Amino acid sequence: MLLSDVFRQFTIKEPAKVKEDSPSLPETLGRGREAALEFLPILKTELVASDGSLHARTMLSVAAWLTGTSLYRSFNFKEAHRPGTMIKSDEVNKEWESMIYLLEQYNFQKADIPVGRLVLAAMAAPDFFKPEVEMLHVQSKLQGQYNTVMKKHGFDYLDGARVGIILCSILIQQYSGAGIIEPEAAAGVVAQRIFEAAKTVPSPL
Repeated sequence: MLLSDVFRQFTIKEPAKVKEDSPSLPETLGRGREAALEFLPILKTELVASDGSLHARTMLSVAAWLTGTSLYRSFNFKEAHRPGTMIKSDEVNKEWESMIYLLEQYNFQKADIPVGRLVLAAMAAPDFFKPEVEMLHVQSKLQGQYNTVMKKHGFDYLDGARVGIILCSILIQQYSGAGIIEPEAAAGVVAQRIFEAAKTVPSPL
């Protein structure tokens, strides 16, 4: 199923700020942020270039792929297919929408931006924003470390995906604040990559 097949405009009319007691968030927003900040230096260490630089779109893509992988694992699918196989699942589509709702709340303080607009903004970004690694490589190398950090903080796979939204939001705000990439384009990159990973059989743990 193509990403365009599940672009559906959010119908929420009133802007909504993230609340710590929201049932869609980890048990506490504070613990989720702690877990995200603990994993961030691991991510940077793994992705730093030989000259010490960090590629913005690669960082965003990897964080989003790990988020989507955690979302995939939350459904406990029987992995009868080879890693890299795309699956069809309305359940994943629905939960992905919830994740993008959170992403918009964190970064734009509202959840009424059509997903398609975010993705179009990402597609319009310059070519040098393309990630420099492949998703399956990221999954095989980093998902174990990501899950270890999530478990340390008491999060299961679904909450781990929600913590991933916090991680992605931290990066979006860092890179957009530095003028490296526009916030809507960055959010579009994240939305795309979460979807890709959530619908793709990952490498085994």
